[in-house]
Amino acid sequence: MMLDAVLGRAHSAVGQGIRYKLGKGGMNPGSPTPAAGGQCDCTGFVAWCFGFSRMMTEHFYVRFNNGWFETTAVWTDIGKSTGIMEESQSRPGAVIVFPDSNGHQGHIGIILDDTHVVHCSKGNDTRFGDSIQVTDLAVFQKPNRRIGWLVGLN
Repeated sequence: MMLDAVLGRAHSAVGQGIRYKLGKGGMNPGSPTPAAGGQCDCTGFVAWCFGFSRMMTEHFYVRFNNGWFETTAVWTDIGKSTGIMEESQSRPGAVIVFPDSNGHQGHIGIILDDTHVVHCSKGNDTRFGDSIQVTDLAVFQKPNRRIGWLVGLN
């Protein structure tokens, strides 16, 4: 997929009134929105932006967690560069992710520029009534965050 298409899809989902629901969305890359029944989560959103289903057959993800594209798997993939992601510098189209830890869900978004990220979150849903928003990149300033690039994205 082309970078402009990924960023275009990401922007197109903002303001659609999609509500946050863990484990929802991102199953049908051909859908006009990432939502399933009006609901989506962060990895469902990112998978849809990249044009693939969050349930995948890619070998690393199948071995890691039965094929689910989710935060801990993406974080691990970036660290090992053995799946579809490789470590990257911060740049438009890169993902920024932290894994599940200490009983808390991980989170993932797509970097837009030096200070902004587009992501789907419960916090966005609570604050704006719309889970997909462009926010300050500071939301992802966690010590264990990783930045990755989808292999083949150009």
